[in-house]
Amino acid sequence: MGEFFKRLKKKLSIKLYRLCRSLSITESRPKLDSIQFEMASTIRRMMSNQESNLLIAPISNVCYIEWKHYFIRFGDSSATITNGKFSYYIWLPSATTDRLKRQFYNHSEERRAKLEGVYDKKTLKNLKAVSGELSKELISSRPQK
Repeated sequence: MGEFFKRLKKKLSIKLYRLCRSLSITESRPKLDSIQFEMASTIRRMMSNQESNLLIAPISNVCYIEWKHYFIRFGDSSATITNGKFSYYIWLPSATTDRLKRQFYNHSEERRAKLEGVYDKKTLKNLKAVSGELSKELISSRPQK
């Protein structure tokens, strides 16, 4: 009889876990209509494009993406896309904009790390050149015996 209750307890705990997990997923990912979905996917594609410029306003936390003649601004439950002729303002759920901002920050950090790697390599190369010049100068300025 004890084995029956152990299995029942285990099955119920698994079902409760799955139910809670599905509720948290649906809460964090609200249902988007077709326009909102297309806007969110456009933002994701543009921010992952290495040729696009990523900018952020530090006080307002508004994110900006510029690529060719397209310009996207998003934050605080809205997104605006402009192509030079037309501008579209689209409301997005705050959970969606929060997720997009996290992805934006991750892309920005990846680019920062890559840029710092290039900067560090060039700095090291220049420091070695300076060190080499100093070594040559010290050797040439030593008194000869």
